[in-house]
Amino acid sequence: MMQNKWRWIPPIVWGILLAVLSLMPTGNSQMFLFHIPNLDKVAHFGMYAVWAYLIVYAWTSNSTYSNQKVKWLTFLFGTLLGVILEYGQYTMTFGRSFETWDIVANSIGSLVGAFFFSFYSPNKGVN
Repeated sequence: MMQNKWRWIPPIVWGILLAVLSLMPTGNSQMFLFHIPNLDKVAHFGMYAVWAYLIVYAWTSNSTYSNQKVKWLTFLFGTLLGVILEYGQYTMTFGRSFETWDIVANSIGSLVGAFFFSFYSPNKGVN
């Protein structure tokens, strides 16, 4: 039982990192690595996909919910957090701005990360 609680450390740490990176001040320039526009959308997708995967992994180890319900709840939670953090960027004056496409990337990342667990699970019996 206690071992299952340790599985929540990675998604909590990743979630804190996600929130800090989403709300920290930035410069006036957009993210253009190798002159690739909209690379930040790929970063949003990846961060939320990893986070959702970690949540599903932790949640399915000690849950009375079905795995399908855990995946959908993780997707909804990831989408909600993405909206909240984007709204936080809108209300703060740290050089950040609200972007609808960031919410889309966050949501798709949450969906892919949650359902990727079906295809790759460290505990094959958990699927």
